[in-house]
Amino acid sequence: MVRALQILFPLYIYPDSCGVSRDACAWKPLYDTVEANPGIQFNVVVNPGNGPGANAFPDSNYIAAVSTLNAHVNVKTIGYVASTKGARPVSEYQADVSKYAGWAAYSGANIAMHGIFVDEANNTPATLQYYTAFSNYIRSAFPSSDALVVLNPGTTTSQSYFDAMPNDVFVTFENFYSQMWEPFTAYTDSNFANTPHQRQAAIIHDFTGSTTDLVNVTDTTGEITDMKYIFVATQGDYNSFPTNWASFVAAVSGTNNWMAQHPDWYP
Repeated sequence: MVRALQILFPLYIYPDSCGVSRDACAWKPLYDTVEANPGIQFNVVVNPGNGPGANAFPDSNYIAAVSTLNAHVNVKTIGYVASTKGARPVSEYQADVSKYAGWAAYSGANIAMHGIFVDEANNTPATLQYYTAFSNYIRSAFPSSDALVVLNPGTTTSQSYFDAMPNDVFVTFENFYSQMWEPFTAYTDSNFANTPHQRQAAIIHDFTGSTTDLVNVTDTTGEITDMKYIFVATQGDYNSFPTNWASFVAAVSGTNNWMAQHPDWYP
């Protein structure tokens, strides 16, 4: 199978007017890009309220927006759950995971989630058991073999975590663009050279470079560092579409096309 980058989009944008029409929907830029790039896999983190929200199902705007995303074969929607560095009570995170899993029972539209994004994750030996149990609970709630579970410590993570959660993805770089090439990052630290790169993600914010720099980021991530998941944003939060959204997706497409043309180089 030829290597390919996938997009991991922390979509913390409220889907304003999505219950009115597709064209009025605040998520329309994502719809348009998904449809224009059927060869790219978009993994979209849905976050109604720092989690699934207080009710069993989300509001009408979220229902319309998520069901529109779920209609596309190159989209996988996953729910946001915070873990407070391993300090969040088990009963609280289990309630959030179960609520997201329950969205599949909504009869009016397909708003099913397909996994969980665990934010504010820790990566110390002391919290390994906590996150292993967390992951196991998610996979019991989402038993499909293609469920996506992502843990976000945001920095390099030891092999013990990859071994304990053998099917999960880890965000091993979430930081400023300016920090990519600093020592001891997932891009530069040789101590982590043997961890499974295809189970790693980079979320890069405050990008200030040129289009050429952006292409260099996606090329490096996909071709050299061999990570599988990426997101690059111009702003420091994820509450609006990046101004570089179109050029970022184009850069991912270009990287993937190059790797597809050279399968012997990028198995």
